[in-house]
Parts: sequence; structure tokens; C-alpha cells
Amino acid sequence: MTMTATRWTERYRQTWPSATDDLSKGTYRQPRALALQRRYVQANPSALITQLVIDIDHEDALYRALDRTNGIPMPSYVAQSPAGKAHAAYLLKAPVCRTDNARLEPMRFAARVEAGLVNALDADRGYAGFLTKNPIHDHWDTVWGTDQLYTLKELATQLPGWLPRSLPRKAADNSGLGRNVALFNRVRLWSYSGVRRYWSDGPTVWGEVTEAYALAVNQEFAVPLDSSEVAHLARSVSRWTWRNFTPEGFSRVQTERGRKGGATGKGSQAAAAKRTIDRARILEVL
Repeated sequence: MTMTATRWTERYRQTWPSATDDLSKGTYRQPRALALQRRYVQANPSALITQLVIDIDHEDALYRALDRTNGIPMPSYVAQSPAGKAHAAYLLKAPVCRTDNARLEPMRFAARVEAGLVNALDADRGYAGFLTKNPIHDHWDTVWGTDQLYTLKELATQLPGWLPRSLPRKAADNSGLGRNVALFNRVRLWSYSGVRRYWSDGPTVWGEVTEAYALAVNQEFAVPLDSSEVAHLARSVSRWTWRNFTPEGFSRVQTERGRKGGATGKGSQAAAAKRTIDRARILEVL
């Protein structure tokens, strides 16, 4: 079955996406009905990855995206500019969560699959993935592809040789969704100990500090993420950390560690004393 404009619109569930007609003038959030009249719309909700969008920066972008001889998955749609360059999108059957409740492994897998598509299509590695060409806008020449919703595993199995085995270790070396993963991981790990210094200042100050840290890390990327994405990620991490890392909880952990350490110490002392007595008995026999 072929994807259609109507079916895509039904699956685009964002209620207040960012959108614009002119990238040079910036973007702003607006009601869904108005946003879908703009040339560019937010590709994914802040909390979820619902589609992988690849920026094919070549004049033969449509051919590359639809060429079946190379085994690359059929896109859900290809929105092509008058110059021939295009965005190819692959809609996901199960959205991938990227909030404070997210598991890192699905996020990493999504980033690897996206990187595999970029490799296979020789696409733009600097594409941030925040905005996409609105496929139902008449400024673009949209070719509708498959109506199939993909799992990440289904996409991965069609990218043999293109799928990277792992993401770059350095934040600056990541691109696409890899930047989201790297930023989320850095901010998350930093926040576990960082929050202790701001317990007396309250959650508002802690949220501002977390956002400042996230924005600083974001500048390490060759192509930084959109500031609104960074702000959302920072809010998500700061709220989760404030909720789950409390002074009371920290005190309980320290007390438990001390208790276990004391028990271990007493056990060690008793064992040492027993060994001394055993050696003395052996010497008496001799």
C-alpha cells in the first residue's frame, strides 16, 4: 500500500510543532493546523522519535532514495525541492522515547539506524533533523512511498554494510540523532552528582543550571542541536534528577553504605583474630 497525504497527516500527531516558511527568519511554535500550512515543520515531537528524516543533498536525491537495486528501504515519502535536493522520511511503527524515562539502548539503536541510512544514501551528516520539508506543502514535489511503518530492526536488516557498529565516543564526532544520545548521556551522568550542590537553591535554579550545562555541551558539536531541543532535554533531565536524587535519599544511601562497611570491617577483624588463634594453636602443637 502507498502512503498518501491524508494518511501522513493522520499520523502527524504533534499539536504545537515549530514551523516556518523561511528558515532565515527562524521558527516558532504554532497550532497544528497553522503549522501544516508552512513549508517546514518540526519532524518529531520533543519527547519522541516517530520518523527518521534523511537530508539528501544531491540533485539526484529522488533517484537515490527510490533506487531499489541497492536494497535500501523504501521511504515513506520524499519531499523534493525545485533544485532536486530532498528529505526522505521513514515512519516508525513504535516511537522511540527520548525523555528522562528513556532507555539509552533504543536511542542508540535509532541513532545507528539513522547513520546507516545516511551512509547508504550519501546524505548530509550535518542535518540536525529538527525541521523537515512539509510533505503536504505545494512548494515541494512530494513522491509518496510505502505505507509500511518500520521497526528499527527491519530498517537495520536492510542496511548491511552501512550500519555502524557503534556511535562515536566523543560528543563532537556525533551527528544526527547521535547528538541527542551524546547530549542526553552527558547531561544525565553529570546531573547525578551535580544536583547535590543545588539542593538548597531549589528546583528552579537547578533547572537553569542544567540547561546552561546542556547548552555548553551542545556547542561541542560541529552542528549544534536546536536550542529548543536542548532546553527540552535539559528540563527533562533536571526534573527527573530532582525528583529521584533527594537529600533524604542520599542520606539513606550513605547510612546503608556505612552500615555495610562497618559490618564488613567487623567481619574482617573477627576473621583476622581467628587466624591468629589458629596459628598460636599450631605453634603449641609443634
